[in-house]
Amino acid sequence: MGRAETAKFKKGMRVRYFPHHIDRSDWKHKDVQDGCVSSTNDKWVFVKYDNLDCRMITGDEPYTAQATDPNDLEMI
Repeated sequence: MGRAETAKFKKGMRVRYFPHHIDRSDWKHKDVQDGCVSSTNDKWVFVKYDNLDCRMITGDEPYTAQATDPNDLEMI
């Protein structure tokens, strides 16, 4: 994995995370999460996931981003 996989993700982009144990057609599964890209590096996409308090919109929200494998994300 390298920059090519993470380069398509831009700050502020809405994404959906699918853990490895979930089929991508099951987007309503309880473990699927939506969020907003805050940054990327050569290996990870950093995502601020929506929570009960806030739907992430810009990637600048005051929450900690989670390093996420770009292969586990879909743009929404």
